[in-house]
Amino acid sequence: MKKLSRRDFLKIAGASAAGLLAPDQLFSMGRAGGDSPNIVVILCDAFSARHLSLYGYPRQTTPHIDAFAGYSTVYHNHYSGGNFTTTGTASFLTGMYGWKHRAINYGGLVHSELAGFNPYTLLGNEYFRLAFSQNPWPDRLMGQYHWDVDRFLPPSAYSLMDDPQLIELFKNDRTLASIAMEDFMLPAQNSAPAGSVLLGYFNKSRTLNNASRKQTLAYNNNGIPEIMDPGYLIPYLNENVYDGVLFELKELALRGQPYFAYFHLYSPHYPYRPHDKYRHLFRDDGYKPAVKPEHPLGSGLKENFLSGQRDLYDRQIVQVDDEFGKLISELDRSDILQNCCLILTSDHGELFERGFVGHGFQLMYEPVLQVPLIIHAPGQMERKDVFSPTSNIDILPSILSFAGRVQPPELDGKPLPGFGGQEDANRPIFSLVAVDNPAFAGIKKAVISMRKGSYKLIAYLGYDEMEKPFELYHLENDPDELENLAAKDVGILSQMKDELFEVLDQANRSFEN
Repeated sequence: MKKLSRRDFLKIAGASAAGLLAPDQLFSMGRAGGDSPNIVVILCDAFSARHLSLYGYPRQTTPHIDAFAGYSTVYHNHYSGGNFTTTGTASFLTGMYGWKHRAINYGGLVHSELAGFNPYTLLGNEYFRLAFSQNPWPDRLMGQYHWDVDRFLPPSAYSLMDDPQLIELFKNDRTLASIAMEDFMLPAQNSAPAGSVLLGYFNKSRTLNNASRKQTLAYNNNGIPEIMDPGYLIPYLNENVYDGVLFELKELALRGQPYFAYFHLYSPHYPYRPHDKYRHLFRDDGYKPAVKPEHPLGSGLKENFLSGQRDLYDRQIVQVDDEFGKLISELDRSDILQNCCLILTSDHGELFERGFVGHGFQLMYEPVLQVPLIIHAPGQMERKDVFSPTSNIDILPSILSFAGRVQPPELDGKPLPGFGGQEDANRPIFSLVAVDNPAFAGIKKAVISMRKGSYKLIAYLGYDEMEKPFELYHLENDPDELENLAAKDVGILSQMKDELFEVLDQANRSFEN
């Protein structure tokens, strides 16, 4: 007879006990015994729910995530608080909407008076707290409370870079160092509004030359390495990064202390560079998404270009899914998964429509706002599906609920259904892009999405080029957002506008002169 491993025993026992319990019951049992659950967040940047087979995408992009969902809680209408990294991540970390936390500009920061509302500070030193973001903007956000992070990996960790980044010399003031170097002294972004062009050029050359040997080896083995955009120049391979995540989690498991670990992973963010073995995927597969009219605020890109970029993005998602599948298999084999709450999500999605590719501009359609959320509770053996709309501002309250902490009243979010919260089909869910608005002024120039029930309102505030400043869609009947009902369903439009402006007026009062 085959000898049962500890993992096999746990699975057999779980099938008759834990597998029959709801996730919130599992957490209640854990807290009653005095144990705080380990909490792991894996956030894949620019990961659109609309491109995952888990959520009905016609291409088979995420078989491993689909399998993981089979013993997790799946949220089908989950939204980011913003359409690009800074606002979306800040909403997740603070549990607040952008008009409160104020990290609304590219590379912006949370209002200093609210920076203490984050999982690291609120969980406290009972937890060992790890932070790792490949994307420098979330790294900058977390630098606002670096003293509450026990292990703070730099963005270049597990990359192809041999030498450390200069920002690592300023560990005690990494937020200020990030702004000074990345935005001014050594700008890597071509669109940087200020800074030394000469120093930026030399920094780029130094970084790429130092990594050239490893890049050449990686190219010969796997194809072109991923390089972070818009010019952060941290070449990496996804398999190395996921191996790093596994290593860190194994090290945390040895500590004998509950831990919170947040991994903000760059892929499948643009530029989409899937390995060679994925390059033939989806060629001539017959998939033809709906052609949508060009948007007045779009970039004027043609449909064949959009299609090519969409194919690359979908291949990149398959690559991410493969790496995630290998990670979950190892976490399961080593029993780490049995003892932690694992959250898989994203900070925003990605668009390939209406003459536009990417995210972060004024387009607020479903593919850029709807993000995956899959949560596996310790001991969970069965799948649970939640269809009521939720927001990423709800994740911090849920983390606090997992750990038995009291939620501060300043948070806008609420615990997720299945983890201490209740489903509310009529709750309004907001998303904001206000990159053209001053960070510490009333929201006057912005695009705001409001989801309530089956309806979605998009309001263009302060954009004179928009002849029709309001769009209204019925998402159940029109999931591709092709029929603007603003002129037809006037009553619904009026109600949703009134509710939106009431919330916005309340938020703006503290910034009135």
